[in-house]
Amino acid sequence: MNDAHFRTLDLNLLRVFDALLEEESATRAGSKLGLTQSAISHALGRLRLSLGDELFVRGPSGLQATPRAVEMGGPVRAALKMLEAAVTASRFDPTVDQRTFHISASAYLCSVLMPGVVRRVQVQAPGVKLRIRGIEGPLAEDLDHGRLDMVIGGFEHVAPRFLHKPLFTETGVWVIRVDHPVALAAGPDGITPQALAGVPYLVVSGGQENEEMRRGSRRELGLRRITSWSDDYALPSTRGLKGPVTVPDASSALVMVSQTDMAALLPRRLATLAADRGAVVLVEPSRHPEPAQFGAVIRGGESETGPVAWLMRLVAESAAEL
Repeated sequence: MNDAHFRTLDLNLLRVFDALLEEESATRAGSKLGLTQSAISHALGRLRLSLGDELFVRGPSGLQATPRAVEMGGPVRAALKMLEAAVTASRFDPTVDQRTFHISASAYLCSVLMPGVVRRVQVQAPGVKLRIRGIEGPLAEDLDHGRLDMVIGGFEHVAPRFLHKPLFTETGVWVIRVDHPVALAAGPDGITPQALAGVPYLVVSGGQENEEMRRGSRRELGLRRITSWSDDYALPSTRGLKGPVTVPDASSALVMVSQTDMAALLPRRLATLAADRGAVVLVEPSRHPEPAQFGAVIRGGESETGPVAWLMRLVAESAAEL
């Protein structure tokens, strides 16, 4: 599309485009916008003519976006959000709003960061609901389509159309149960990394992922899983070896370690919570690499006075207390 065509483009067509991208059906898109299927088809025809691309083709599960439509999807949704914010007079009022927020966060973050967020929501916004899910699925696509409001994690890269806010850093520490034979035999200088030589250790592993589902999200939201810490913090006795047991997340590893003679590398804040309860003992690693950075990602173009920006502030305040 050239500039002349854009100046004459009916912006309502972009609302139709966005609805089709989300619903993958002319009937459902029409229902969402209050239009007939015929009106949706007519609008799509005009948009195809203006852009010189089919945009949507029929697939086995409904309308399938072309590469051009996928490329347009994020920027169009962000632009529509900005337009919506510009013409909406009322500000988000957390004291009376009953909005539901959808957040993606790991079990580790639910243990360490999210309790502070929940406490703030209960005080500041008693009508607001939080729906927290794991880090599975097409995260970038779910952000684009509004199925997620925020993704919290450790990111290696983030696509420019999203807004990324750094929250806190984390390091790793080795953990064994408090009455582990190695802990009981420790001298006055405490447990050294060398004392763990020969101790079986378990590995935190996210398991096999659906490559087709996650491929696009990894390009646009490069999450770094805690499992990738293993090589950075490897002890002389564990480097290059594979543990005899794997578990899906750090919280499961903590439970396993506290009830067996195994050792595990865990995020320090999570391990410290258990150590404070007297369940485990921390063993400092022999290597101290750069801390891992955790942050939150939201769609670009969110209003600074809108609900998602309010949620981001709560998350940042909670992170600052860690």
